[in-house]
Amino acid sequence: MIAERSARRARPLAPSEANPDGRPTRPDKLSIWPTDDEHFGIDVLYVGAQGHRRAEIVIRQIEAAGVAAVLRQEGENGWIVRFGPVSREDMLAVLNGYVW
Repeated sequence: MIAERSARRARPLAPSEANPDGRPTRPDKLSIWPTDDEHFGIDVLYVGAQGHRRAEIVIRQIEAAGVAAVLRQEGENGWIVRFGPVSREDMLAVLNGYVW
């Protein structure tokens, strides 16, 4: 399964659809934490109606890249995209391609 996911990510990440110019969407807040097995968990927070739209686009793109992610509401107007635990390489690929 890991080899299958890695093979899917061997292709370049597509430009982000969240911004008209294809640049990644900067979140309102970003949290990264290490796990015991040298992997990382990541929470990406977007706020407001525009944030919800961006969060939906970002989670769809992350899942299409073969990385498991969930979208959950935070408070009344926040949306968190959570993914991980993932390897350092996967964490950097998602952050550099879609989030930051």
